[in-house]
Amino acid sequence: MDIRNSALLLLLISGVAHAEISEQQFVADCAKIPDYARQGEQLYKAKNYADAREAFEKQVTWSESCRLDDKAIATAYNNVALTWMRQAEWRKARAWLMIKPDDRKSAYNLGLIKDKLAALPAPSTAAGEYWNYVGLGTWETLIIKPLENKSDYQVDFQGYYLGMMAIYYGPNMGEFSEKVTLKDNAGVIALREGDYIHCDISLTVSPDAIDVKTDDPTQCGFGANVSADGRYLRVD
Repeated sequence: MDIRNSALLLLLISGVAHAEISEQQFVADCAKIPDYARQGEQLYKAKNYADAREAFEKQVTWSESCRLDDKAIATAYNNVALTWMRQAEWRKARAWLMIKPDDRKSAYNLGLIKDKLAALPAPSTAAGEYWNYVGLGTWETLIIKPLENKSDYQVDFQGYYLGMMAIYYGPNMGEFSEKVTLKDNAGVIALREGDYIHCDISLTVSPDAIDVKTDDPTQCGFGANVSADGRYLRVD
């Protein structure tokens, strides 16, 4: 059994596969991966970086879903990163490269942008945009905005859980928009609603990242298996 058929088997035995997704359709969709890569390369050479990135993100999504080898998937990540590099979006490029930082291409490109990252102004507050990779070309996001009191911030979260059939039917989702007070670069977001949401989400802020830890993700009112937990890299 080849790797694409193995991936399909995993989808089918998950218990959530829909009958209308056939093996033939899945194999045909996996066969489109080289087309996405070629399309991205053509757009990249034409300096149409936004559209190239869209094609390369499809390359990422299907390379993961079709269980390509690590080298092929890392190449797709690097393709997306290169479009951000061409637009001088060094932190967004780093986020993509840090998905597989030990890959040879990733390590090389991280070396290329090291000085660019070091030259960026150091953030003066926690305010900014942060990403946490959850798979299939998808990032959970934290948007941190300052409030009138300099210790207070508005935190907007958008999170996802990508189940076995997410490539066809989309992810489970969760979100919140809440105030947090940061003291010594740490704070706790308290989600409360009636008797069914009682969730404390701890934030630890560093210049380039926010580490998030939830006491009990099942009590946050998110979609099934969605959690805010993880390390979110600053991308702005």
